Amino acid sequence: MKVVSVVLLSILALANAGPTLQNIHFADSFQQSLSPQEYHVKLAAPDTELSVEDHVVEYFNSLDRQERSFIGDVIKNALEGFRDVVINGNDDVPVLDPFVIDHMGPFLFTATGVRGEANIRNFRVEGLRWFLVDHVTFNALRLTLGLQVTVPWITTTGSYDARASIAFLTHNAGGNFRVFVNRLVVGVDVRLGANIFGGGQLFLRELDIKIDIHDTHISMDGMFGSSLLNSLISSMVQSITQDVIQSQLETVSQTLSEELFDAINDFLKDFTLADISG
Repeated sequence: MKVVSVVLLSILALANAGPTLQNIHFADSFQQSLSPQEYHVKLAAPDTELSVEDHVVEYFNSLDRQERSFIGDVIKNALEGFRDVVINGNDDVPVLDPFVIDHMGPFLFTATGVRGEANIRNFRVEGLRWFLVDHVTFNALRLTLGLQVTVPWITTTGSYDARASIAFLTHNAGGNFRVFVNRLVVGVDVRLGANIFGGGQLFLRELDIKIDIHDTHISMDGMFGSSLLNSLISSMVQSITQDVIQSQLETVSQTLSEELFDAINDFLKDFTLADISG
């Protein structure tokens, strides 16, 4: 069941894809309301790729129904088994829950009459270990795989310090923050193909990633220093989901999709149709 390795490779690539956000610019006005955000990225291989769908149908028709459904069950069990890696890590993947970064930044920000920078310290993310595998589907005849994973909640905590120039004066401020994400859903749809001149060698035809954030709550406490700068930062934080996540997460999703697309295709070059059936 080496197709399971493809899914695990995707998970490992996602776990090691650390965000490198720099020079974040906030809009002049900050929206206070919050609504669910959804991002959708789809990549497709060139239509010129050679495929053998007819051979695929013939090949998998030779398998019985139990063998075909067993593939999806193995993939689901492999995802469930990844929970131990999330909690304890391994030689390739660090502990993901809790996930801790001592320092991030500096991040640059601008607003009307304001230019400054901020650093984030003691960044901590918890809740990933409670992920649920909603469903896994595998169509052996069409070589398609679909899965959906839901993380019921994620909590991010940390502290910040900021320095900004406002009205020709320098202001310093700092405090703690907490971000609560309610229901993060990640869906992935994969379609494979096979090269007729490669003995049925597999390649990735399509990778479709969908991320849905149901709701997010951001709070700040223990702020000190400039009340003016703290008020500005508080307003910017309340708009992060609407402004930053909407622009940055879409970029991150696009980059991640491209990296996974190429990485999975590179991984599949040593596998054929026979490897899927074990």
